Amino acid sequence: MGANFALFVLKATATGLSDSLTIYSETLNSLADLIGAVAILICVRWAWKHPDESHPFGHRRAEPVAGLLVAIFTGILGFEVCRTAVINLLTAAVPERIGPYPIAALCVTAVAKTAMAIFFAQRARQLHSPAFRATAVDCRNDVLVAAVGLIAVVLAHYELRMLDNLAALLVGGYILYAGHSVGMENIDYLMGRAPDSALLADIRRAAEAVAGIREIDEIRAHYVGTFVQVELTARVDGQLSTTESHLLAEAARDAVEMLPLVNRAFVHIEPARG
Repeated sequence: MGANFALFVLKATATGLSDSLTIYSETLNSLADLIGAVAILICVRWAWKHPDESHPFGHRRAEPVAGLLVAIFTGILGFEVCRTAVINLLTAAVPERIGPYPIAALCVTAVAKTAMAIFFAQRARQLHSPAFRATAVDCRNDVLVAAVGLIAVVLAHYELRMLDNLAALLVGGYILYAGHSVGMENIDYLMGRAPDSALLADIRRAAEAVAGIREIDEIRAHYVGTFVQVELTARVDGQLSTTESHLLAEAARDAVEMLPLVNRAFVHIEPARG
């Protein structure tokens, strides 16, 4: 939040000192990043609250709700940037003032976002956090956008001013794309999509490693927010007592719930075939 706020102030100042549409679009992009950081902070804290009477399975869906709101706001910003760029291209409007300060602002943005991308990628791996992983990707993409904007502003400073509008259109298109991607990802989380095959394989291996489990017959898993709930059928010796079968079901549940992304596992016991 602090870094995004500082970059927003830096670019807003640059926007006031020039009439470059590229700088203006970068300012809106930083505003969206700042709002996104605030929303993610609030909703991640909410998502990690303990279950209560009104939410017996927890509050995990809070995080993708925040992501969806940010995606909508990002899409609105991207549309506004593209609209302004197209109008300027059609009317042949070009910036009259650019100067060195906007160029310096984009250089600082590229350096700061590179550092943030590295930091959030490391934290995402440590915490297995989809929110941090998405933030790392967003920061990496912001570096690419800042680089494109920097090239355009430098060229515009040397009288190739129409490139400023073209670069702004490119940045606006990227903001739209980013908003769409984030929105679809978080809609998937809210709709309870299945996790990828690698996680399903990890779940199967964890359950099959429990002594006494002969076979895992069926696995169904879906996201509840950014965490996964699992239902699986484990086959055991049909001669076991109810108590022994129950203990095996608890052991399989505990083994699956040890996986970082799994929030809850439900194990159904059936007798082994043959």
